[in-house]
Amino acid sequence: MKTENIDINEKHFLASFRYNKSKPEDFGLKKVDGTEHFVDKKGNLWMNEILWDSGWGNEYGFIKLPEPNFDQLWILLTKSNVEVNLLGSAELLTRYPNELKTKLQELFNRNEKIDRNLTKRLAHLELVNHITNHSGVKGKRPEDVDADYREWKKLKDDFDRLKTENIIKRIKKLLPTPYIKNC
Repeated sequence: MKTENIDINEKHFLASFRYNKSKPEDFGLKKVDGTEHFVDKKGNLWMNEILWDSGWGNEYGFIKLPEPNFDQLWILLTKSNVEVNLLGSAELLTRYPNELKTKLQELFNRNEKIDRNLTKRLAHLELVNHITNHSGVKGKRPEDVDADYREWKKLKDDFDRLKTENIIKRIKKLLPTPYIKNC
């Protein structure tokens, strides 16, 4: 699949925060007659979507159209400094469990260190924070479902290991050099 460019500095998601916005007008959007879409002042089309849950319920929001594909969502997750892009891409990546599993396996199987920034970004993925089989199960044999579960569990374990390595590295930077030599 060819990846189109995506502007990581532009908002691709609009969302309320603790339900502080509840209608399109709160986001500066107007309904497009005859469709289920909305338009902003720049002419961008948006689709209404229930977004992430930050602990008080799913937030009301919108996704800019065309909806980003897997590769674009991955770029937003790993490179954008716009918070709603980070949260929105993490949420929408759950729609691509097979592609995400493959991408994470490739990333974690490399013998290179993953920096703290990327670790923090990946932590937004619900898929690496809980041991759950995120792959489809309908029509699969029980042993295939179990194999998928073991792969997701390994990804979570690998991610936990990476987080721990990053914490240890940060602690070592804070400790005096003689102390580290004695460890």
